[in-house]
Amino acid sequence: MYPKRVFLLSRKYLFMVGILAALFITVLSIWFYQANQPKQVEFVHNGESKVVATKAKTVGEFLQQQNVQRDSYDILNPQEGHEIEEGTKITYKDRWQVALQEGDRQQDIITDQHTVQAILQEQHIRLGEWDRIEPAVTASIAPNQKITIIRVEKEVVEKKQTVAFNEVTRKDYSLAQGQKKVLQEGQEGQVLERFEVVYENGQEKSRSLIDSKIIRRKQDRMVAIGTMLTVSRGGSTFSPRKTLSNVILTAYSAGASHTGKNADHPQYGITASGKRAEEGRTIAVDPGIIPLGTWVYIEGIGFRRAEDTGGAVKGNKIDVYYEDDRSAINFGMKRSKAVYVIGRNKPQ
Repeated sequence: MYPKRVFLLSRKYLFMVGILAALFITVLSIWFYQANQPKQVEFVHNGESKVVATKAKTVGEFLQQQNVQRDSYDILNPQEGHEIEEGTKITYKDRWQVALQEGDRQQDIITDQHTVQAILQEQHIRLGEWDRIEPAVTASIAPNQKITIIRVEKEVVEKKQTVAFNEVTRKDYSLAQGQKKVLQEGQEGQVLERFEVVYENGQEKSRSLIDSKIIRRKQDRMVAIGTMLTVSRGGSTFSPRKTLSNVILTAYSAGASHTGKNADHPQYGITASGKRAEEGRTIAVDPGIIPLGTWVYIEGIGFRRAEDTGGAVKGNKIDVYYEDDRSAINFGMKRSKAVYVIGRNKPQ
């Protein structure tokens, strides 16, 4: 009886082992099958979500399958070594480096913003009224691009400017030649000027005049310069007011051939000044050159007085009066080396 019982127990044991082995193989097969089936994961890339079927075992393998090139700036959750399960949510955000130059300060920032304006908002940077930025606020930005902010300030400044006075000279015939006399002292003027000054990054860039206001007017220095020469002629010493050179000398008489008046004419021999012409004294002149009533000294002739005018007497021309026509005709035309214009009084 005993051997038969042992045999039955052995058969029962083997049957149980077979059942367990079959169950193990079945479970293993199911596990292997399920392990090799694609898993449904949610992939959120830069805010855009999509469901992806994947056989990747880890997040890192999944990113490789999605051809995502990750760098150190990017944000990933969960990390690359995390095992993927059904329904796993993978969040990935691209970020990049941008150089930001603000005035004299430069910094490298990490951002996921795509426009200059968005980066400024992210960095809490505000632009002033006159500030400039390159590229423009509305421009798109690329990785490793540089944004430059130029801080611009304006102010109005006032400055007092000194205005130098001039020295104005005038001839004075009463002073000896070369002698000076101050008629009025000079005084500097003063002007208040207002400028608009533009600063870029704290440095003055430009300065433009807005307006100016005279605080004190300048007063020129007035100086008289003596021109009086001392000349000895005809036994007298005098100081002429001016000297004429290359004066053309002609002669005339009171007769009809020169004046168109006969001896019985009421104005016969009467000059333009109202005086009667007198040989040795009267000359006809251009009043614009030698005023009537002025004494002159003519080299080679002597002292004469400007008392008359004539239609042909213009510029540096003098007509010398003679009593008779013959003397006037014989005088002809000459050139005087010098004519000294003296004044109202004849030198003694």
